[in-house]
Amino acid sequence: MEKQKITEIKITQKAKRKERDQSGKLVEVEKSYVKFKEVPLVDGWPRFGHYLIDTLIYYAFTIIAAIPLVFILMTLGVKVSEISEDGSSLNLIMRLINYVIIYPGYYLLFESTMQSTPGKLIMGRIVVNEYGEKPTFNQILKRAYIRVIPFEAFSCLSDRGWHDSWTDTYVIRTKDLKELQLSMQIGQIDDKTHMNEEKNKQI
Repeated sequence: MEKQKITEIKITQKAKRKERDQSGKLVEVEKSYVKFKEVPLVDGWPRFGHYLIDTLIYYAFTIIAAIPLVFILMTLGVKVSEISEDGSSLNLIMRLINYVIIYPGYYLLFESTMQSTPGKLIMGRIVVNEYGEKPTFNQILKRAYIRVIPFEAFSCLSDRGWHDSWTDTYVIRTKDLKELQLSMQIGQIDDKTHMNEEKNKQI
């Protein structure tokens, strides 16, 4: 059986509406209808909260990551204290390393190991793919580098950030993921029951 996407989970709901019966009188009738379950995305300001927490932790992360680099430069005889005071190419290179390697590396490290960043983890959020599972390494890698795009962080104030929509990934609450997984299991049981009923009819 094909895996089910979290955007294609079907739920049955009941609603009452008025219809005319055979005599033309308005009566209240209960109807059942099927619709797709809405994915409970974490969006807007809650995601901005993740961003603030991760930014603070990221600064600590960069200091830790920079320590080995500083020792290497000092060993090579480079005056590290003077790098930020001039417009040298070395200063530019270090800024580039931070922007292209350390910054996306922060997200790559945590999302590939914990399926979440420290900011998301503190607030009970998790990153999943379209099947409610852990994203592939390539998806996480793409998520990390899409963040480098200028002003990309502001895209998270909408329903989904660019690094979500461009990689078919979702940020949801951990407890909502459990509910989605349960809904998928129920849906699979219903599908099997329906298939068995159809087979029995054919026999």
